Amino acid sequence: MFEPGSVDFSFDTQFQRSYGELVSRVIEQQAELADHQLNEQLLKALIREFVESERQLAEAHRQLLTISRTDALTGIANRRWFDEVLTAEWSRAVRSGGVIGLLLMDIDSFKLFNDNYGHPAGDDCLRKVAQTVSGVMHRSPDLAARYGGEELVCVLPETNLAGVDKVGHEILEAVRALRLPHAFSKVPDGIVTVSIGGASLSPTPGSDPGALLKQADAMLYQSKENGRNRLTL
Repeated sequence: MFEPGSVDFSFDTQFQRSYGELVSRVIEQQAELADHQLNEQLLKALIREFVESERQLAEAHRQLLTISRTDALTGIANRRWFDEVLTAEWSRAVRSGGVIGLLLMDIDSFKLFNDNYGHPAGDDCLRKVAQTVSGVMHRSPDLAARYGGEELVCVLPETNLAGVDKVGHEILEAVRALRLPHAFSKVPDGIVTVSIGGASLSPTPGSDPGALLKQADAMLYQSKENGRNRLTL
């Protein structure tokens, strides 16, 4: 005959307690896993934001650097960038025993162009000539820059006099090919032309890049004196 209290429920109680602990542990582990996944997602999101911020910062720096090196009117390198490049290439040539070529040029009768066609037309003319000169630079080390006013300059690393002559004549022909009208030029062709002075030097220790500029400037003077629209080396 069944008597109350005669059945041992201790197993059931232990089982229920163990089962309850198991469920609690599973719930804790699921919570920990969810936290881990959430943290991992947050970390990935932060990394993406950091990478994007770095990219934007690098792009802003690149744009700022480009602006600081670019002549606002012509869109080619400015005098500051030219000075930096010439100095760097000069030092490199001293170490390697190499040569540097330089072309210094002037738009012929540019003042007469401005006086007769107006300054907006003069700016447009200078811009087109500058872009044309820059387009002749085929090698990555070469640099075309606005030297000042209507003067342009080209740095040609590792270029001897024969190479300077070749590039100089390419520039002469490219500017003539623009066929920009200039009825007031002292050059009889009636179009915009340039006069160019070229030089090439092998720098020596202790020498100054101003020596190369001085030679090119002297040759530019000779081009103007001998009728303009020409290259003198």
